[in-house]
Amino acid sequence: MNTMDIGMIRGLGTLVVMVAFIGLTLWVFSPKRKAEFDDATLLPFADDPEAISKVRKSGSDTP
Repeated sequence: MNTMDIGMIRGLGTLVVMVAFIGLTLWVFSPKRKAEFDDATLLPFADDPEAISKVRKSGSDTP
């Protein structure tokens, strides 16, 4: 029997995807990234400086 059969390859693939998912989740929810994501939420208003100032005055934590 081959040491790297299809079951082993699928298992390793699952492990790689799971580690990538956990790493990406930790990266996204990292408190260091909050400021960058808050700036990204304002991208739809980039052409309208008045709308950006309204959003910043009202607070970014409100829906």
